[in-house]
Amino acid sequence: MTVTALLLFTVTAVAVLFKWSNYGAASLYGYAVFAILGTKLLLSLIPQRKRPEANHNKRVGVIVTIYNEDPELLRRCIDSLLNQTFQPTRLIIVDDHSGKLAAFEMAKFYATIDPRVTAVRQPENLGKREGLAVGFREMAGEVDVFVCVDSDSVLEPNAIAEGMRAFRSRKVTAATGLVLPLNYETNALTRLQDVRYANAFLGERAAYSQFGSVLCVCGILAFYRADIVMKNLDDFLTQEFLGKPAVTGDDRRLTNYALTQGRVEFVESAIAHTAVPEKFSHFVRQQARWGRSFFRESLWVLGNLRPSRMAWWLTALEIAQWAVFSTLIMYVVVIHPLVGGEPMIGQYLLFVGFMALARAVRYFDVRRDGQGVLSRLGTFFTAPIYGYMNLFVMLPLRFYSLVTLRLASWGTRKSVEVTAQPAQSEPEAEPPRALAGAQQ
Repeated sequence: MTVTALLLFTVTAVAVLFKWSNYGAASLYGYAVFAILGTKLLLSLIPQRKRPEANHNKRVGVIVTIYNEDPELLRRCIDSLLNQTFQPTRLIIVDDHSGKLAAFEMAKFYATIDPRVTAVRQPENLGKREGLAVGFREMAGEVDVFVCVDSDSVLEPNAIAEGMRAFRSRKVTAATGLVLPLNYETNALTRLQDVRYANAFLGERAAYSQFGSVLCVCGILAFYRADIVMKNLDDFLTQEFLGKPAVTGDDRRLTNYALTQGRVEFVESAIAHTAVPEKFSHFVRQQARWGRSFFRESLWVLGNLRPSRMAWWLTALEIAQWAVFSTLIMYVVVIHPLVGGEPMIGQYLLFVGFMALARAVRYFDVRRDGQGVLSRLGTFFTAPIYGYMNLFVMLPLRFYSLVTLRLASWGTRKSVEVTAQPAQSEPEAEPPRALAGAQQ
């Protein structure tokens, strides 16, 4: 699909830039955007270096934190973890004092049938960082690599084995895999997120990985050297920003620690499938939380990494892109019409739509069992809609995140929001099926 991606991107870029060639500052922005996107695309298409097989002598400890999780999603998650080709040494499941016990009862069941599994329930709701810390401390000195997995995610059988390939290099301190929406066909919102995840992983993270400078190891499937985490654990738990405890942004913070010590890479062959928000309200809260983490941790990188590190420059580029993009919108919508210029809103919306298609070209590299060509094409052509959502929803949300940086609440899951089965009034006494091979 490399040639197809390059062809689609080139045609889109030429068409848009030809249309915008006479719009002064706006045309310069268009050239800059496509130069950046083109560079990212080319970098992302460079084949990842062939890594040797994972060292099975390395010990892996998995931490899963849960809070108001659907028990069926958790069951699928645990099944996928215990059926890995690279078997984890330990699996710690930490319930952050959920309102309902169904998911925790599921975790306890697995602890009774597999000695590697430990289920812990926090005495009160303390936040995800404290939940992760329970797992880190429990396995400190026992494992070489911590693997953090979201409770609503399902790993492919070789995900850990593929991710561990990165740690054949002593320079690698953290890694992340390819994350795809599990419920991508549920509704229009999940399809839009399907395109976004492809952009974020196969586009941006794949490009930044060429420099060993992935800026965010996604918490859905995150690998960290245990010694790096333990060295920074106290800071991780006591971090404050503007006088408030930093509750969210755990994955970005752990990534930043890893970036100070070595390379952070993306492993395309380590694949996880995760349940994405199906309701717009859930999606908005999630994005606001991610936005606050983006600003806070980007400032940390610029203040704590040296400009000699590529991660510093990539972070500066991300912030600059956002600032220029926001400024251009004000110019197009407000300033240009006021000074008597030709209205540009229609042309700008056309630009946004084509730019979204150009960014989405790597979606054609997504492979799923059961997803046909028509489904893939249909989702790809929703990219312009996501572009408009980015313009009219995501951009205002970024501003909201910026002005609410001191907000410390998690803000996402007050109750079970994504389920794998119809909600039940009472939890089942035990999982609907036991893990095959769990009692070996």
